[in-house]
Amino acid sequence: MGLFGRKKKIKDDSNSEWTSFEFVQFLIKYPDTSDDKFVMMYDNLLGEDNLEKDMEYYWKQRVAESFISQEEFKKIRKAFNQRFKKIRKLAQAKNETDDIVKWALTNTDNDRTTDEQISKEKSNSR
Repeated sequence: MGLFGRKKKIKDDSNSEWTSFEFVQFLIKYPDTSDDKFVMMYDNLLGEDNLEKDMEYYWKQRVAESFISQEEFKKIRKAFNQRFKKIRKLAQAKNETDDIVKWALTNTDNDRTTDEQISKEKSNSR
């Protein structure tokens, strides 16, 4: 919930390109966003994956400003790192699934039959 009891409206721009810093800022601002949306955002990450570095930079500034304590920073860092790890695993699984689907779509029944025939011929010749 936002200020005055209103729920924050999240702009659905998960298909746009994101820098690592923007990704971290979005995660900080909207932590309850679904993992699916974060995976889509992660797939559109521009440049290098510097999520931990960008997250640490942001929260270290908050520690320096006395916004949070060092102990709170350690807990936050652990929670964010776990979330980043989860998002990366989900993104990898999605990419692997997409690769399997692409393979299945490009390999017709005729291709599979030919592959099976080749396998049978090899086993019969042994």
